[in-house]
Amino acid sequence: MIKEGKFGAQEAVCLITVTITSKVFFSSPAIIAGLIGNAGWYTTLISAAVALAGFCFIYLLLKRFPGKDIVEIFDIALGRVVGFIFSGILGIYMLFISVTRVNELSEFLKVYVIPLSPNWLIIGIFIACIFTLSLLGLESIARLSKLLIYALLAGFLVVLLLGIQNYNINNLFPIFGYGLDKIAFQGIVRSSVYGEVIILAIFAKSFQGVKFIKKEGITGILLSAAIISVSVLSYSLTFPYYVVQEITAPMYAMSTLIDYGRFVQRVEPLFLYVWIIGSFISATLVFYSFIWIFCKTFRIQDKKPIIIGSCTILYATALMHKDIISIILGYVVLIRNFGSLPLFVLPLIALIAALIRKKGGNLNA
Repeated sequence: MIKEGKFGAQEAVCLITVTITSKVFFSSPAIIAGLIGNAGWYTTLISAAVALAGFCFIYLLLKRFPGKDIVEIFDIALGRVVGFIFSGILGIYMLFISVTRVNELSEFLKVYVIPLSPNWLIIGIFIACIFTLSLLGLESIARLSKLLIYALLAGFLVVLLLGIQNYNINNLFPIFGYGLDKIAFQGIVRSSVYGEVIILAIFAKSFQGVKFIKKEGITGILLSAAIISVSVLSYSLTFPYYVVQEITAPMYAMSTLIDYGRFVQRVEPLFLYVWIIGSFISATLVFYSFIWIFCKTFRIQDKKPIIIGSCTILYATALMHKDIISIILGYVVLIRNFGSLPLFVLPLIALIAALIRKKGGNLNA
């Protein structure tokens, strides 16, 4: 069976945090502003609380089957046929997320930075980077994320601090946006924002044990919630909510407004560095999760041919989208509204099935 190297809790937290928070740089903040107004900065905390409950089921499942990853647990708890279907659904969903992330980054670069470059070239460069990182394996991706997260955080904080000159507290009112009922509903539905925490279950054997996975998952979700909330709060202070809805990438637009005189202005190149590096790590990890699930499901020993074939599929699929509107209002909305089903509900069903069928070594879990 294919194996991955082991790494520590810090690398795991960095990996999860970068993967989850990278989406705040894209269209999600604009979409949520259209749904609930200027309440997005604390609505995401509700989503994080729901995601913590979802992660609790994942942790209980892993605790019941120590030393097993999510694919093996599906097979044991649900039987080979149903477990195969569950693993297939999860794998296809991870591939869909990676396609969406590549499409978002390529379209946003075309809109803001390199409008004359063809899609096939931009996406081709992305796929080449994802292919290289996937060949290096999970341990290399994790150590790269730990190495870069400090620079990413520094660049992120610089943009937020320099943007203070454009903050206006009046933009936060009305404080409850379009109403508490919509805030509560969207807070629950959009818990899928933090759904990539399931990667801890997919690569469970690469961590130091179930207790460490529990700490890594909780820390990753809380840290990601803090970063996303501060990000949404910063551009909510910068733009009125009815303006945010019309901006494709609010964080990028906020960085273009920074102006402290001739020598400190237009710091968007700094933001682009944070944006692109974070998106590459995020897309690669989600794509590599698909590779891992595929190999485990079909019991394939050598992942390299699968990486080559899957990168070809990723490239071809990424080129099929119609335009940026189809990405924002189609793919992204679909992921946010229904993403919790494969990421949190499937492990919950497996946990219930394991309890009913009395599967698992620790029956008292």
